[in-house]
Amino acid sequence: MNNTLVVYASRHGTTAEYAKQMLKILDGNVDLCFLNERGADSMPDFSQYNTIVIGGSIHYGKNNKLVVDFTKKNLELLTTKRLGLFVTSYFDGDKALEQLHNAYPKELLDRAIVVDYFDGELLYPKMNFWERLVARAVLKAEEIKPLISKSKITDFADKLNQKHEVKK
Repeated sequence: MNNTLVVYASRHGTTAEYAKQMLKILDGNVDLCFLNERGADSMPDFSQYNTIVIGGSIHYGKNNKLVVDFTKKNLELLTTKRLGLFVTSYFDGDKALEQLHNAYPKELLDRAIVVDYFDGELLYPKMNFWERLVARAVLKAEEIKPLISKSKITDFADKLNQKHEVKK
């Protein structure tokens, strides 16, 4: 049986929503692990999981620091697991793919069964003053509230559900 852990960090809630959706559609036993400042104090025992999905949100062109720290700290262990990697991004197409490939170590990207980006959102009420200022200046965008893309999550989960071996 496949035991999956979905590890994620979410600043304003969008990445958390994607992680919760995956909980519902991935095969086998699936648990969620929200990364927070406590880090290792709240980490489950990774030995009981054969698949790990990692999700982070792109802010200012970089993956969430908690996700970056988690992948660096657990790189050796993660290379022995079936992996799914995702980010949420305000961009799509080539820009989102570039952010996605800069978000995770090459060792993990090369071994992952599925790697994808999902639509991010700009929720100004959840942002602090500086985040709103940067979002308006850099993205030249008003509040963006995309619908959570069920088809992208389903495609991501289907790829993980189909292949049960660890990539070598």
